Amino acid sequence: MKQLENFRGFRAFSGKKMSLIFGLVSAAYIAVIFLLAGLPGKLQLIHKFNPLSLLHIPLYGLLAFFLIRIFVPKREDPLIRSSRMALVISSVIALSVAVLDELHQLHIPGREASGWDVALDAVGIAGIAIFYQSVVKYRK
Repeated sequence: MKQLENFRGFRAFSGKKMSLIFGLVSAAYIAVIFLLAGLPGKLQLIHKFNPLSLLHIPLYGLLAFFLIRIFVPKREDPLIRSSRMALVISSVIALSVAVLDELHQLHIPGREASGWDVALDAVGIAGIAIFYQSVVKYRK
């Protein structure tokens, strides 16, 4: 019985440690997003759809994944007891970063904000959230 308690204690510590690691990874990832968005761009006279904008989908999907791993359901946390709450919190944070990133680009020479980019970001975030929810349902 003592071994089981030790295992549970290790598991709880390991979960907190993983949340901290994913928190640090998420913070670094957000910093890189803002650093890259802060690079001056070339002014384009013709505003057409840029195929490189599709990179927003996996970029923000990965951010959503990192954030979800921070907020995975924890028994000891009364606020986050369900995977849905973890998905909502993660999605709101990721979408907030997407909007702030576009607002940040307004002040960079040669860059502009785009609602289309935020929509693509939302697609990536929603895709990961739906995937995660389906995995959680499958495991139950």
